[in-house]
Amino acid sequence: MVAKKLKTKKQITTNETSPPAPVLTESGRTVAYSDAIFSIALTLMALEIKIPSPEQIGTKNLLVALGEAWPAYLSFLISFMIITVVWTNHHTIFRYVKYVDHNLTILNNLLLLNIIIIPFCSEMLGEYILLGNDNSKIAALIYGGWVALGGIPFNLVWRYGVKKEYLRNPEASLAEIEVISKHFIKGPYIYSFVTLLAFINVWLSIAGFVILILMYLVPTTWLFRKRKPA
Repeated sequence: MVAKKLKTKKQITTNETSPPAPVLTESGRTVAYSDAIFSIALTLMALEIKIPSPEQIGTKNLLVALGEAWPAYLSFLISFMIITVVWTNHHTIFRYVKYVDHNLTILNNLLLLNIIIIPFCSEMLGEYILLGNDNSKIAALIYGGWVALGGIPFNLVWRYGVKKEYLRNPEASLAEIEVISKHFIKGPYIYSFVTLLAFINVWLSIAGFVILILMYLVPTTWLFRKRKPA
């Protein structure tokens, strides 16, 4: 009888000292909130494309005036595609991550902070890209550096989510996760390299970003295609 009481007391003590279980929620709300932030970022960029006023045009033809604003269109297009790439791969993350805890929410918000600042960097790039001086180089470095920096929280969201078994989708393939992890981790390094090309030539850096957009826009399912025997 005494032994039974001691055992019960030991169990109570263990329960009191054990860490609390993490509070989990399904990822649907996080994805919906993230989608809203992505949409806001894209809208902000579209609003920054200004229509030239009659006072600015003067005696110029409207089509000519619109054509002179092509750097703004280019920076918008590149930024639109970069955000689209991140959004697409963000949905890939939450196909493999079913639940969200406090830590994952914080990491995801750091990623969204990066996304919402891209319109600011995009407008600056479009404004300074044609100057051909140190300011155009600085604008390209700030733009590329901010995009490259976003790869850090993106990879943290992915790796934290798939590493924790209680967050991971129970139907997720560990082999697929390993392949995707190797694909995602290259992003920050390659984007940083392309950004540094601006020290050589700003347009070389921009061309590199276009290539990277095409590279990371490829569906992750293509990574799992098996080679057909010859």
